[in-house]
Amino acid sequence: MASVDAKSHENVSKEMDTLRTLMKKKGLKSTSQRDELARWIFETHNHFTVEDIIADFRNKGQRVSVATAYRVVQMMLDLGLLLEHDFGRGIKHYEHTPGHPHHDHIICNDCGKIVEFAEPELESMKEKVAIKHGYKMDTHTLCIYAECTKCTKEEKEKNKKKFAVL
Repeated sequence: MASVDAKSHENVSKEMDTLRTLMKKKGLKSTSQRDELARWIFETHNHFTVEDIIADFRNKGQRVSVATAYRVVQMMLDLGLLLEHDFGRGIKHYEHTPGHPHHDHIICNDCGKIVEFAEPELESMKEKVAIKHGYKMDTHTLCIYAECTKCTKEEKEKNKKKFAVL
């Protein structure tokens, strides 16, 4: 994981305070492992899986309970601090919501690379479509599935080699 700059550290502290406040309201207790897992999540600026959390902790020589990791993710989902995505591969990905404006996703069908994007014109169009059909849009999710340029290039190279042999 990349180093955390001062501004990011300040944001993580605010996010941790928000988490503790929400936990207290729900009668949930803070533990050192819950805090460590939540801090990892807030410091992560990419989509992640529970397996990513566990692997990162273990790579650093830290013990982490698999059950606790899943429970912390579920708790943060329930508190509205995480979004869950199924990008079509049967693996749940997560991202934290505090400090992240709405965005959509492009996912490579081959390598699974995920790119976040925000297009104001597209947002406006989605709202217009909802209104046209008699709805007021609350929220939405848009995932575009495609092949990234790297995978497209690799596929072309494979095809060149395959046909060169014939």
